[in-house]
Amino acid sequence: MTDNAMIECGERLSIEHVEMLYANAEQALATAGDITLIADRVQYCDTAGLQLLLTLQKTLEKTGHKIHWQSASDTVREVSAYLGLTDALNLSD
Repeated sequence: MTDNAMIECGERLSIEHVEMLYANAEQALATAGDITLIADRVQYCDTAGLQLLLTLQKTLEKTGHKIHWQSASDTVREVSAYLGLTDALNLSD
């Protein structure tokens, strides 16, 4: 098991892309401890995308690991804050 896996979120963190993101997360869970998300290009974010990340975070916490953000766009930060998920997703500054 490696220490960290990187997942690129692309430009949309949304229901249309949840299946692809889930597959990447599932692979990362099998091979890594922590997961680093690269979300600096995300221009659109919805509750389905954030729900997947929240579920991923809760799964990681059970094994003592967590999500790290290499970068997160203003969109991700704003939608997360609006939904009250900033702390739960480790997006706090």
